[in-house]
Amino acid sequence: MEYGKQVTGRLNEQLMGVVEDLVRGGGDGRISKLDAEKIMAALVEGNTCTSVEKETIRYIHDRYHWTESAQRWFGDQLQRWTAEFEKPMPMSPNEVSQQRFSREDVLSNDTDREVREHGLRSATNETYLDHDDITLIVRLANGRRVEVTTNFIELAGPFVELKGGYNIPLKAVEKVEI
Repeated sequence: MEYGKQVTGRLNEQLMGVVEDLVRGGGDGRISKLDAEKIMAALVEGNTCTSVEKETIRYIHDRYHWTESAQRWFGDQLQRWTAEFEKPMPMSPNEVSQQRFSREDVLSNDTDREVREHGLRSATNETYLDHDDITLIVRLANGRRVEVTTNFIELAGPFVELKGGYNIPLKAVEKVEI
């Protein structure tokens, strides 16, 4: 089964397939700790933590019966994994420009988008005048957060141009640190 395919709605087909295989047939239909380990392994193997995976995990949690120990273990492991996944990973401008980005804006409301735009304009002015380092927190298509530091940025339509001519989509920028 190809990772990232979706079933009806916004659910990850691979994770749903793993769960269906685990509860089908043997046992009492509940997700055991061993089953939870297999679900977690499938999630980690996919190396993606987007809204689709988060929605799928919520769906699995709400719609399937779990043993108490499985639910406790899975919740703890999921919290650790998502915390590690959310921690920004440093990348150079060249490395980040070669990544894949989501088609959707990483920010969900107009206020956050205005704050981002103001931050980018301020950072542009700062790098024009003083060439001070600024850091952008960027969200990749797989949900991972990365940080890229540069001493020059310029807004170029729907892109942010970094020193060296590297472009990243404006909609992938989550935060600007001056």
